[in-house]
Amino acid sequence: MPTPFRPTKASGNEQNVYWIRKKVPKKYRALVGKTEVWRSLKTTDRRTANARIAVASVELEREWELLALEAKRGPKAPQVGLAHQDLFAIQRETHVRIRDAHIAEPGTGFGALRWLALTENDDDPGAEEALDHWAREVLTRELGGSPAEAQVEKLKPLLAEARKGAYGDVFRASKGDYKESAKLGELPKTRTKPKVDIMEAFELYCSQPRIKGGLDGPTAKRWRPVIERFIEWIKHRDLARVTPQDAVRWRDYMISQGIAPKAVRDVWLAAPRSVATHMLNALRLEINPFAGIKVEGVKAWKEDDERGFDPDQALTILSATVATPSHLTSAEMRAARRWVPWICAYTGARVNEITSLLPSDVQQILGHWCFVLRPEITKGKRLRRVPVHKHLLDQKFMVYVEARRKLDKPLFYDPDRARGGKGANPQWQKVAERLGDWVRDTLKITGVQPNHGWRHLWREIVRGTKMKPELCDYMCGHESKSGTGARYGKRKVPVLAKELALFPRFKVPALKQPQAALKRTRRSPQQIAADKAERAARRTAA
Repeated sequence: MPTPFRPTKASGNEQNVYWIRKKVPKKYRALVGKTEVWRSLKTTDRRTANARIAVASVELEREWELLALEAKRGPKAPQVGLAHQDLFAIQRETHVRIRDAHIAEPGTGFGALRWLALTENDDDPGAEEALDHWAREVLTRELGGSPAEAQVEKLKPLLAEARKGAYGDVFRASKGDYKESAKLGELPKTRTKPKVDIMEAFELYCSQPRIKGGLDGPTAKRWRPVIERFIEWIKHRDLARVTPQDAVRWRDYMISQGIAPKAVRDVWLAAPRSVATHMLNALRLEINPFAGIKVEGVKAWKEDDERGFDPDQALTILSATVATPSHLTSAEMRAARRWVPWICAYTGARVNEITSLLPSDVQQILGHWCFVLRPEITKGKRLRRVPVHKHLLDQKFMVYVEARRKLDKPLFYDPDRARGGKGANPQWQKVAERLGDWVRDTLKITGVQPNHGWRHLWREIVRGTKMKPELCDYMCGHESKSGTGARYGKRKVPVLAKELALFPRFKVPALKQPQAALKRTRRSPQQIAADKAERAARRTAA
């Protein structure tokens, strides 16, 4: 991760404003035209610059990836609307859709004569206006914008002919004649390009401001392989051609591959469903083929002991935090093992929210030390100020914070150790992953998501206290269930601190004992390889 700096003026003096200076990876240099990019952080405050630089770094990487994506697609052709073939393909699709909506029960006798009447030309001026509106609606949905007048005029007679032919087919079906219309055999079945390109639709979905991290965020990172796998399976890229039957077959196929029902529901179906919903709301699709597709065999709720740490597991982890780690462990990882479990245990915060902390995020507000969780890090993108529990202060947590403040480095990672990874895999996220591996592999605590178990335990303990639910929701970053009134007024730090003081201390005898070396069994190369394979399989199944 780059560090903020102040450029030198021509006079030799430093500017007041902090900047980011980031090297351009070799694969992007031809597109960017530079080997290094500078960008102002628009602040003269060092703490604010430290908070903004991570976001600026991710934005630069996202811009470079978009440049590479555009280059891969090649030069864009000017927007000329739909090709001639596409208009006739729309005629065929419209004919089939109207026909199939009525052909199963066309009626007989006088009841079927209405279809014959609908095949006759309508001289009503209102019919011409309705046809014009229909053509504009179809083209607007196809193009995602206003159509050219020439295309509207070209499509109108094709839609009229499609409707007339479809009603003619239904009338013939009422007499038992279900042969396909000869006209349909003349019309093209395929378009010159996908109506709604699935991968382009996915990129549009991820580019929304509400999607955390955008094209480089965790949602895009997790779901992009899912969309690619779906395209490979269905053997085309047109989302408009996907039917509910295709969605059911996709669900059944993923289950047949041994994927857990919950993962099928929450990942393999959720990804294309969300993309289709976005395109439906943008009026680019007529239906969401994945809507309403359910997965059987998913537990609606897990037992409590499967969701959070139990008291014995919590004691094991908190005791291990004060053991002397291996000399091969970095100073930042030693600190993460020492403090992150305790902070999560006393705040109910997400592990990523804590591993990303900077010294400037630990502030004294109205006489109380607080964790200031920045919007760009929190899941709900809301600023939270959570008091530091007195037990953490008694353990001299602030001594460690001040030491990192003097070094001008984040609390639990060192930017100098960065290996040039993408913004989608920041260092603080890697720290959280390694903490999870430590809990599972070294402490042998399994059956619980190690980086989420503290949140469940925190809420479990809170229920046994007199802490106010609304303030508890705020501190751990949950949406309040107290209604609209809970959104009014500020949560003042002294009130939060008084509330958190009701949270009981964890009794860990190891805190009173001198530190002892953490016992580690030296693993063989075969065991190391087996552990890596197990971790990889676990992350794939998650």
